Amino acid sequence: MIFLAADVGGTFTDLVLIDGATGRTLIEKLPSGRRGSADAIATGIARIAGEAGLTPGDVDLFVHGFTVATNAFLTRKGARTVLLVTEGFRDILEIGTQQRPKLYPLRQQKPEPIVPRARVVEVAERLDAFGAVVEPLGEAEITRVVAAVAALEPEAVAICLNFSFLDDRHERRLADALAEAMPAVPLYLSSVVNPQIEEYPRANTTALAAYVGSVVSRYLGEVEAKMAEVGARCPLRLMRSDGGVATPRAARANPAHMMLSGPAAGVIAGRELGRRLGRADLVTFDMGGTSADFSVIAAGEPRGVRERAIGGQPLRLPSLDIETISAGGGSIAWIDRGGALKVGPDSAGAVPGPACYGQGGSAPTTTDAAVVLGLIDPARYLGGRVKLDAALAAAAVRDGVAKPLAMSVEEAASGILAIANVQMTQAIRTISVERGLDVRRFSLLAFGGAGPLFAPYLAAGLAMAEVLVPRHPGVFCAEGLLMTDIRHTAQNVHRAGLGEADVATLAAKVTRLREQLAEELAADGIAEVARSFQLAGDLRYLGQFHELELALPMPGEAEWWDAKSIGARFHAAHRAAYGHADEANPVELVNLRLTGLGRLDRPPPPDETSGEAYEPAPVDERPACLDRGEGFVPCRHFERADLRPGAVIRGPALIHQLDSTVLVMADKLARVLAGGVLSIRSEAGMPR
Repeated sequence: MIFLAADVGGTFTDLVLIDGATGRTLIEKLPSGRRGSADAIATGIARIAGEAGLTPGDVDLFVHGFTVATNAFLTRKGARTVLLVTEGFRDILEIGTQQRPKLYPLRQQKPEPIVPRARVVEVAERLDAFGAVVEPLGEAEITRVVAAVAALEPEAVAICLNFSFLDDRHERRLADALAEAMPAVPLYLSSVVNPQIEEYPRANTTALAAYVGSVVSRYLGEVEAKMAEVGARCPLRLMRSDGGVATPRAARANPAHMMLSGPAAGVIAGRELGRRLGRADLVTFDMGGTSADFSVIAAGEPRGVRERAIGGQPLRLPSLDIETISAGGGSIAWIDRGGALKVGPDSAGAVPGPACYGQGGSAPTTTDAAVVLGLIDPARYLGGRVKLDAALAAAAVRDGVAKPLAMSVEEAASGILAIANVQMTQAIRTISVERGLDVRRFSLLAFGGAGPLFAPYLAAGLAMAEVLVPRHPGVFCAEGLLMTDIRHTAQNVHRAGLGEADVATLAAKVTRLREQLAEELAADGIAEVARSFQLAGDLRYLGQFHELELALPMPGEAEWWDAKSIGARFHAAHRAAYGHADEANPVELVNLRLTGLGRLDRPPPPDETSGEAYEPAPVDERPACLDRGEGFVPCRHFERADLRPGAVIRGPALIHQLDSTVLVMADKLARVLAGGVLSIRSEAGMPR
């Protein structure tokens, strides 16, 4: 099989093509161009297929990761959405919760709802907390609501009625009437998108799905058209934020799963690389042109969350636990009103890009600072395909930072990188140290175009023993797209104490969820032998507000519902998460969640042949400033394509390749492991 993956970022689009028969791997990077456009996809497919001596029609599977949904939300360029709610709850998105963006300021602005109050329509109906009908939904009310919605001229409609996760009949009746009256308007039901207790996060998640739905659908239509245009007839799969992939049909059905599509792939690739190398504990660090993404893989598995905040608003769907900050190669350095140097959140992006690109950009960026300090060779950037202008980089740093702060250009460039490094170091602390993990025993897996250049600074600041750099760091996320399976999730509310649960009722609910997911997987073309299911429950102490997710056996498996065993595991999980447990306090189940997986073909693993240790000869030696205190020192340059397993490089050194630049500090050794992975450690910690 011929496998192809494409990851569209804010600055570059990365492509990877793997020939499953020979294991040959080709990579390609090209500017992403206009935001939200699929033009780079068509160009990239045609180019990389041509380099492989193939045609786009020879590709058997294409997996795609993108940021269109997230960008539409953050830039507020989503669909004109109407939200239907139970009468009396029109202000649900306005009120939200009592949580404040900042704890102490007396004057602050809450995030603006994605659906304004003027486009929220109340529905005269009501269910109680047990799913019983208190106020029926009459035909006259349905007619009135449909007319009110039509008058608002929506591009999408979200429906979130109280307690519909217990009985969705009213949501379904409204959806049927709206579909008949406005067949071209997409509908999103909370009983489908997020059937779970707590009306505000459920309403906001459903509204968010509607808000980005048309953008996602339009983009997928453009991708499909571009594939047809270049002659690619293979199946298209899309990365989800929970680490699985979806068909275009499933992505359109619940587009909220696409909100964190791109970064998730890098975490999945990190998990697979860690398994190959025997590194069970990793911090993944993905730094591109506009942002840096961090995640933790502990005991061999990525950490997930059931809810996260996007732009200060809840998105309550399973996703990988990824911390994202605005720190990338294009992050702009600037001086605030108090005279302090700042880096980000604004980015030069792909157009015009950093000043050194010579495309009209004049603001100093982290890339410009790295060029000034000799950390990026202008002649070798992107394998020499893009020639950078060091004079333009120096001028931008001089005019934007050095002159206002009365310092040298080199001091200003060092300050820019130091501030960016501090911001990224804190992001790692947030997902590790602040969650009870000893980050010193973790390896830092660096990828993205800029990750391997900045990783040594972060590892030193956190006393991490090792930096790992994959063979193709700049397209590592794209590689991760080919390492996962089709995924669907379904859930059902079930509140009961562990010892009081009706086991037959629980089994019946799980069976219904399994049937639902089996239908989804069948619609995706997944054969029954390629399907698997994983059950989890949300549990908490009686009276507690927050829950912990715990893996559960499936009905029919050993210890399917052993309340004592499940309780003991919950106490242990609570102690691990919060540092304490109350074994005398009853534990209750709140929610059942079933994941359905559809196994996809994957490329073969890379060649794991190791080699005898040797020291390669450098291709060049030039001065670079790796440390502000030491200034410029001789730095040896290597081409990664020339390195074979066993190669040992002593720092200070820079290793160049098409998709990234790797920095080896003065007190470190870099060794090429099996599969082409670089391990960078102190000489004392280097394995023999």
